[in-house]
Amino acid sequence: MSKFSPKERVSKKLEASQEEALKKALLPDDLSEDQIKELTPDRFELAGYDEAAAERTGYSNYSYWGATVRMFFKNKTAVAMLIIMLTLVIFTFIQPMLPNQFDSNVVNYYDKQAVWITVDEDSVSKMEGIKHTKGDYAVEIGENETLAYVRVPDSWGDPHVFVAEAGGEREEVTLTKDPKNPDWSYVLVNRDKAYMYIYSEDMQKTTYYQAVWITMNAENLGVYSSSTKQTSSDVIEDIPEGKTLVYIQPIESFGVPKIVASAFNNGSDGEDVELMPVDGDDGWYYGFVPAEKYILKITSEDGTQKALNKGMAKVTDPTQVIPLYETEMTKFIINKSPDDVFWFGTNDIGQDLWARMWSGTRTSLEIGIIVAAIEAVIGILAGLLWGYVRALDWLFTEIYNLIDNIPTTIVLILASYIMRPSMKTIIIAMSITGWIGLARFIRNQVLIIRDRDFNLASRCLGTPTGKIILKNLLPQMVSVVMLRMALAIPGAIGSEVFLAYIGLGLPIDTPSLGNLINKGRSLMMAPTLRYQLIIPAIVLSVITICFYLVGNAFADAADPRNHV
Repeated sequence: MSKFSPKERVSKKLEASQEEALKKALLPDDLSEDQIKELTPDRFELAGYDEAAAERTGYSNYSYWGATVRMFFKNKTAVAMLIIMLTLVIFTFIQPMLPNQFDSNVVNYYDKQAVWITVDEDSVSKMEGIKHTKGDYAVEIGENETLAYVRVPDSWGDPHVFVAEAGGEREEVTLTKDPKNPDWSYVLVNRDKAYMYIYSEDMQKTTYYQAVWITMNAENLGVYSSSTKQTSSDVIEDIPEGKTLVYIQPIESFGVPKIVASAFNNGSDGEDVELMPVDGDDGWYYGFVPAEKYILKITSEDGTQKALNKGMAKVTDPTQVIPLYETEMTKFIINKSPDDVFWFGTNDIGQDLWARMWSGTRTSLEIGIIVAAIEAVIGILAGLLWGYVRALDWLFTEIYNLIDNIPTTIVLILASYIMRPSMKTIIIAMSITGWIGLARFIRNQVLIIRDRDFNLASRCLGTPTGKIILKNLLPQMVSVVMLRMALAIPGAIGSEVFLAYIGLGLPIDTPSLGNLINKGRSLMMAPTLRYQLIIPAIVLSVITICFYLVGNAFADAADPRNHV
């Protein structure tokens, strides 16, 4: 602080006034004999002795672990990673106790008696044999019946449902709200009338239109046919018998397109289709195509342009409400993409990847934590003895040379071949060599500080060797040990992934990140199945990054040189 600052001048004045007051209140140190005789006992007070207070005066208020924690929490990134890491670790252990969880090894089958039909805003229906509702079936299901659950958008109101035989007349059935699942309604459908039509409350939208919508791609002139309504106006109801209603939206350069309809196996009996503009839908035209001539050849109005492929004027059948268990060849839910039931999808034998993911993460973390603990205990003890007890230096050096000259990969492979593949085998294989690196590092640190003054003083005072190691040497290496342990956990998980990659990992009935990544690797070339690799790879990356950043931050925080 500058001597010219106002604060400094005020402080000096206060100090001077206090010194003056003390001089007046206190007697001088050099009293004369007469002054000493004038002193009476009432001017003295006995000062008691407090052993604890006396002991405290020999120490500062510095706390090593308190300073370490304060330094760590100054690193906001490390704190965020610590929260993520702890959340992930805790969730892996509580996940099996959450409601509506699948067993990680159970093969999930399609339902044998019920289906779940979901309708979106575009009137597209999707039927699944996967249980989307909570609780048991809403009603008892007869031998020749299928329980159909239906969920429609709120804008549809209370839907109407019709059922019919194949090509037969439709009849309306009543939907009942499921009290346990407010978004769902249900109806029992007789297997003899298994074709279902769903209409909105105002009958303006439906999952089944007896019409086809054809669009074109301007870039490659491709033709696409769909039974999903794509025009805004009402669908024409007066369709001539034996005809199919077709809507078409050509690209602008085609003008009013020319359409020739022909049978599937005969291109010579083509029939021109007359097109008319659709009121209220610019760019759309409609026409009626003979039902038996559903192959459409599309050209531009002047005949100079031709569509890349032919259109299909074939109306799809209504939703056939039969259990998917009867129609799917495997009967179990294979390679199901993530949805609201299977959050991470299913694998090629119908197992829930959400359950397998957290079970595998739990397994890999257990391996990593156990291996890190074994490496830390053996490595610390061996390193301290190696560095401090000179008589043992030759023994540990030979052990180090023996283990270090054998590649870790070879040790892992040999151990996995000799012993039965299991978690115990992997832990033993990783622990055989993992401790040696930490032991050598600690040995080098011990050699640096072994002969410092405070250790020499301890030996001169007769302090036992064990106490010197534990009290004088070990605290100097807390930062190193914490960092090595933090890095050992993702390292052990990486080794487990490697063993799974070469086929020597855990059995397939024991989920692990290694098994999941190895399985997903074989599917990475299939775009629809890449989620089986991407999801476990993301989890593994998060674990590795979190442990690395937290370990580095804690190692820095534990270094006494940073406690300033």
